[in-house]
Order: sequence, then structure tokens, then C-alpha cells
Amino acid sequence: MRRTRIITVSLLLAAVTILALAQANPAGLFFQQQSQEPAENTDPTLSTDRESYVVGETVVFSGEGYLPSGTYRLNITKDGETYGTIDELTPTEEGLISAEWPIPVGVPSGLYEAIVYNITDPENPETYEQEVASVEFNVNAATLHTDKDEYIVEETVVFSGNGYTPSGTSYVIKIMFGEEVLAELPFISSEDGSIPVGVDEVNWTIPLDAPDGTYVAKAYNNTEPEKGVLLALTEFRVNATMAARAEAIFRELRALNATINADVVGINVSLTQKVNVVTKKIEQFMKWVEADKNHTAANMLNAAVNNLKALIHHVEAQKGKHIDEETADQLIAQAEELIEKMETTISDMGTKGKGKGKTAPVTETVEEETDAGQGKGNGKGKAKGKNK
Repeated sequence: MRRTRIITVSLLLAAVTILALAQANPAGLFFQQQSQEPAENTDPTLSTDRESYVVGETVVFSGEGYLPSGTYRLNITKDGETYGTIDELTPTEEGLISAEWPIPVGVPSGLYEAIVYNITDPENPETYEQEVASVEFNVNAATLHTDKDEYIVEETVVFSGNGYTPSGTSYVIKIMFGEEVLAELPFISSEDGSIPVGVDEVNWTIPLDAPDGTYVAKAYNNTEPEKGVLLALTEFRVNATMAARAEAIFRELRALNATINADVVGINVSLTQKVNVVTKKIEQFMKWVEADKNHTAANMLNAAVNNLKALIHHVEAQKGKHIDEETADQLIAQAEELIEKMETTISDMGTKGKGKGKTAPVTETVEEETDAGQGKGNGKGKAKGKNK
């Protein structure tokens, strides 16, 4: 009986002890407690900060799960061709890697793949140059085009292109001749990522005194943080020879004649005849240039200038009479612009004709044309004064 009581008491004490331990550590009394945290993924990973980029932007790579003591290489490829390499990536103590790749001008649009290779131990063929992680991303290559390959002075270059960030990003096209920037043309990308067309088209009118040769147009990002990054470029040629300048002047003369014929009544024949005289002088100018007689060619331009000045005097005299004031102002402006172009051409030729380089007096170079129904007199005038 006594023995039975001792056993009973011992069992009660054991039960109390077990209960106390169970309350203190209910999950770990008989078995080791299992971690509630998910198992760590030890496979290396690689990711980019975005899924799609435009040429000139920077791809930012990041990854985790790499051996802190390892060395890795990152290749950027498309269709089996390598477009970029980042050598000797060294992970942090936490096994993290990071790298950046500025997308260069000239790469094609499309899907790219970045691949990380293990280059830790060249003596271990099982791991050396083995692919450990990869990621894909898209590149949209910006393009820049001109509407022609070659222009003459005073023609207008119209630009087009695609592959820019859509809807409202600011860009600028710089026109360069050698190292000199001749013009900067800002634009805002369209909704489809193209250079605007129509009323908002991006264009540049070539100056009359532009140099002859090959020009380069470069499109840059003009929005932070990528401001100043070159995105695309194209070349075009400008013909700035004397023949090209003459053609530009001929176009202006045709425009002047068109204004006269459209808006002047009564004396339009007289004015167009003056323009025809100027046209003949430009034709003679070209003949002398082709004969390499620049001095004589410059004299022809001087004569053309003087005939335009005579036309201006004629228009001023008829302003408010046979020519309304608005038309007269337009004709004078067109003639003055032509004079400026001719004088610029003379200056660029290195000579201004006879004498000391001054334009010859109007009375010596102006050629008159007989107006319809008008005569020139009978030629019987007498000289006054006596010969000595």
C-alpha cells in the first residue's frame, strides 16, 4: 500500500513537471522547433529597373544570391551578337551585385538578353564560364532622317524619326558643320514617340552663306536626368557653290515676278522687265564664274544690285498710286532681300568688282527696257557748253 502511494505521488510530480515545461515551451518539449521563416533562395537572380528603354538611356541591373567571394561577368546580347560587356562583377558580403549599361547610339531595336557568367575559377571547368542568371529587356532605338540627302543653300531640311519616349519628352536636334553648332532645333515627342510632322514639323532653312560640304544632325535628350545624351544622328550634304547660290537667287526673282503679276496693275510690265534685266545679269554672272572670271562675275552682280535699286525707286514713286502700300512694301522687302544676298555673295567671292570695291553708280549699270506702248525719245538731244 505504501509502495503504491509513492508511485502515485511520483507520477503526479512528473505530470506537474511535464505540464510546466509544456507551458514554457509547448512546441519544443520533445521535438526541435521548426523555423517559421521561408527557406532562403540560394539561386542567383538578375533583374533590370525597367522592362523597356530608349537608346541613350541607362539600364540598371541588380541581383542577389551570388557568392561573396566569387567573380562574375555580365554580357548584353541580341540575336547572338554581343553589344555590351561588364567585366569582373564582385558581389557584396550579402551576395548582391549591381551594374549599369548606357545604351549606345547605333544599336538596333528589339529584345535584348543580359547574362551573368561565373568567372571565379578558370581551373574549375564545372563552374567557369557557366551561366548563372539572365534577364530580358527591350530597346527602342531612336532614328533621325532628313527628307533629302542633298540640298542647296536656302532650301529647307525637314527632319523625321521614331523611337523617342512618347508624349511630351523634350529633345533637341543640333546641326553641326565640323565642330561648329550652326543651329539648335528643340521639339517635343509625339504620342507615338515620333518627331512631330505637319504644323509642328522640325525643319531648318539653310542660310545663303552656309559652307559647302557634309553636315551632321544629332538628336539629344533635353529632359533630365538624361539631358545631353546623344540618341541618334544623320548626315546630309549642302551644295553651297556659286551655282547653288545663283539658283537660290533665281528662285527669289521668280517669287518677285509672281508678286508683281498677281498684285500690280498698269505698270506690271515695266516692273517685270526690270526683274528680267536682273535675271540676265545673274545668268551672265554664272557664265563668268564657270569661266573662272570671278572679278567680271562680281561686276555682273553689282549691275544686278543696281537694277534692283532702280526697281525699288520705281516702286517707291508709285506707292499709293499704281501700287497699293501693302504690295509696295512687300516688293521693296523682296528686292532688298535679294540685294543683301547678292552683296553677301560678292563679299564671299573676295572681290566687289571694279575700282575700290564699291557698287557702281546706278546711272552706269542700270539697263532700261522699253515698256509696252512707250518709246525712248528720238535721240536728238544737244550737249550744252563748249569744248575747250
